[in-house]
Parts: sequence; C-alpha cells; structure tokens
Amino acid sequence: MDRYDGNPGKERVVANVRQQRMEAEHSAKDAFVKKVQAQQAKHQGVPPDLKPEAMRFNAYQCNNGMHAQELARDVTAGMDKVAFPLK
Repeated sequence: MDRYDGNPGKERVVANVRQQRMEAEHSAKDAFVKKVQAQQAKHQGVPPDLKPEAMRFNAYQCNNGMHAQELARDVTAGMDKVAFPLK
C-alpha cells in the first residue's frame, strides 16, 4: 500500500490498470493463436495431391504450372470475378 489509510496510491492504480490491459491483450492473442491452430489441424497429415508419376523417387519435375492453375481455380472458386479479376 502506498498510503497510510489503506487505499492504493496513484502509481499502484496505474500499475493495476496496465497489468489488466496486458493480461487482456495476451489472452486475446492466445485465443487467436488457438483458433488458427485449430483451423490448421484439419490439414495435418493430409498427403499431397500430386500425380502418381511425381511420387516416384526418380520423378521429373512435373510442376509445369497446370497444377498451380488448377489449385488457384479451386482456391478462388467462390470469389467475385468482377471485384477481384484473376488470371
């Protein structure tokens, strides 16, 4: 206690408010991290979607851009093509 009457002083009140604000910020960041980790957990352990010839040990580099274009079409399937023109 900073004062003789038992009430906290100005510095202690400011420190308490700062501590509460920091704890709230930390818990908000922790909740965000947990949410993102839960979203990413469904993708863990999923094998890559590649052609069978690409899975061989001596496979050629078969990523000629078609796979990337197909992936981009799948990712942007529900987007507005006028607002977000993609090629």
